[in-house]
Amino acid sequence: MSAQATAVLSAPRCARDGSPEGLAAYGERVFGYLSRSDQRRWAAAYLRGLLSTSGRKTVRRMAQNLDLSDTAPQALQQFITSSPWDWGPARVELARIAAELIPDAVWTAKPVLLRKRGSHSVGLRPGVLPGTGRRVNCQVGIGLFLSGPGSSIPVAWRLLLDDTWCGDPERRRRARIPDGVRPRPAWALVLEMTEELAAAGVAESVPLVLGRDFAPYAHQVAAHLTRRGRDFVVEVPPGQPLAGTTPHGSRPSSSFAPAGDAESLVAARRRRTPTALPGRPETVSAVVRLLPPGRTAPAVHQTHRLVAEVSASPGRPSWYWVTSLRDEPAGVRALARRTSVTEAAVRDVQNELGLLDFEGRSFPGWHHHMTLASAAYLYRRLETERSALGQQ
Repeated sequence: MSAQATAVLSAPRCARDGSPEGLAAYGERVFGYLSRSDQRRWAAAYLRGLLSTSGRKTVRRMAQNLDLSDTAPQALQQFITSSPWDWGPARVELARIAAELIPDAVWTAKPVLLRKRGSHSVGLRPGVLPGTGRRVNCQVGIGLFLSGPGSSIPVAWRLLLDDTWCGDPERRRRARIPDGVRPRPAWALVLEMTEELAAAGVAESVPLVLGRDFAPYAHQVAAHLTRRGRDFVVEVPPGQPLAGTTPHGSRPSSSFAPAGDAESLVAARRRRTPTALPGRPETVSAVVRLLPPGRTAPAVHQTHRLVAEVSASPGRPSWYWVTSLRDEPAGVRALARRTSVTEAAVRDVQNELGLLDFEGRSFPGWHHHMTLASAAYLYRRLETERSALGQQ
């Protein structure tokens, strides 16, 4: 752990036991930039409420749990939904603390389906609950995380919006959607967040690792990150169009084989050089060019590496990733698996820290709530680290 992270975890002394004084110091570091004292006070109260209130985190239940005045629920609601504070500096500070806490972190991202009642929540759209097939009304938040082998911290969010929201002036006005916000695909929102934080001096050269949610957009992601000079690991589907290298001895001008897909390329490579031990997954690595869907020739000349983990059992899936890294395949697989740590973090912040519980219709209110829920999650992770340090 870095010296800076150790300082965050050990100061002030009372922060080690999760006391209100320790939480106040953390809140001051993250939200101390707010210009008004009442904003800072309500940010601290909302943070305490998220951390200490069991069950659904409504402003009324949090105010009751904190034994606040009868007018506190209205004040908390006002602070979240209507107060015009900028959430950007808080997210930069969260990312700085997370980078200190996880020195070997990579960026990961996850679309999160946020089920909503009614029909007026900003960004509302039809969605399908994972694992159930049930259709619901929901918001879709795109979270950006700094992730290590054992923890993943949400530090920034975007709300997925379409033309039904961005193209309707009255809806935009009611939801207070800024003029500059336009419909953008989820992968583009992820890249936007990483670039904003890099511009703020946070994790400028950290690789981006994306899982199956972004697999259909691997070509766009790889092309953009290659231009930006950022390393990446992106899961691709078995049918991802690729051009693979031909066997040794081919002329340089024809060094790339005819286009195929990830699954067939790996199968051909395994037939030529079988290496797997009986009953063990096999790792295959090859130099490739990513092709856009529906095309038969490379759109760019940049080469990447395909790393595949082929299951030894016919009933279990194989995994395919394209990467700019030159690490050993085992290292690439280890980075790719950090997306599962992110999925676990999403479940925790949904179930324990009120990610789903925003009550309001405004675009700024949604971002305020998501920022505070992320801050609560990071504080809880810091508490875990403090406890571990105290036991050493």
